[in-house]
Amino acid sequence: MKEFTKGNLTTVVEDNDRRISEYLANGWKEEKLTKKPKDALDKRKEEAIADADASEDTGKKNSATDQKVNDAMSAKENAAAESQAVDDGLIKSTDGGKNNG
Repeated sequence: MKEFTKGNLTTVVEDNDRRISEYLANGWKEEKLTKKPKDALDKRKEEAIADADASEDTGKKNSATDQKVNDAMSAKENAAAESQAVDDGLIKSTDGGKNNG
């Protein structure tokens, strides 16, 4: 990854991005890539990916599908916003399902 700046603007591109020569020709300056510190959103994203991977656990180190990760992230964000557990349909009720729904 490469980071370029021009005035207040900053952009990050892959090392092999075809636009790098255009950035340099148009006055952009290559800078040392700075990593942003992790925040609460990053933590929720990591948890969502771990949850999705755990639900797809086949004993391999494969990552879950993008859709499953996106669904898990959405559920984590909603849970954080509502401050309650997310019922993903896997929670067993102790009342025989009388209070579901």
